[in-house]
Amino acid sequence: MGKRLLDHAIDAIEQSYVTFPYILLTKYRSIGLTDQEAMVVFQAAAYQQIEHSFPSLDELVSRMSISKDQIAAILQSLLGQGLLVHTNHRLSLRPLFERMIGVQSNQTAALSVFTRFEEEFGRLLSPLEYEQVIHWIDEDGYTEWLIVEALRESVLAGVYNFRYVDTILREWERSNVKTEQQLTEHRKRHRVTQRGDKAPGSNKSSGSRQGAPRTDRQAAEERIVPAVQPGKYERFYQVYKGTSAPSASQEAKP
Repeated sequence: MGKRLLDHAIDAIEQSYVTFPYILLTKYRSIGLTDQEAMVVFQAAAYQQIEHSFPSLDELVSRMSISKDQIAAILQSLLGQGLLVHTNHRLSLRPLFERMIGVQSNQTAALSVFTRFEEEFGRLLSPLEYEQVIHWIDEDGYTEWLIVEALRESVLAGVYNFRYVDTILREWERSNVKTEQQLTEHRKRHRVTQRGDKAPGSNKSSGSRQGAPRTDRQAAEERIVPAVQPGKYERFYQVYKGTSAPSASQEAKP
């Protein structure tokens, strides 16, 4: 009799289940979600599937080992980043899935990154530069938006080379910067550190100090923008497919 009751109980448990896309379980870290953030998403989505409504903070607290304030902060962060949308008393995971699809579509992401670099640098990228972008995405796992942010940082500093962008990405990786909010906080800390490093009472002009930041005019004067060449993405496809890069004579053809 006891075994029969146990079997019925197990059958009831097995029939009461919720479903999640497999990519959500395996790839949430690729878009910068922590385990705690992912679990809040799982719990909220599971509650919606069974109860057909959005759970209250008290209901989420009863299921997890973190505080109400922590859960509220996580939900606020995810909503603020646009990864979740709360409409009609329900939580939509669509933006989260869209971000994951973008991470999975490495070729599309690479093309988008190439376009941004070529627009900022004013030239076609070299085969080695194409390979570097692909390496950042495929091997290092950097997201498209993070690479673009590193490019923006490099341009604002008046430096137009891949080595500097790579240095920025490595520094952000060491600082565990994975989300837009973490990057914003990291930049704030960096600005505070820079202000603290300035020697008080220094009246020397910026032009007399070695390594002083350049003005926008100086950066513009030093930047040389070569003409954009035809054959915009041919080298990308050759590099990505493992074929040989075009010769110099082929590149020079209009």
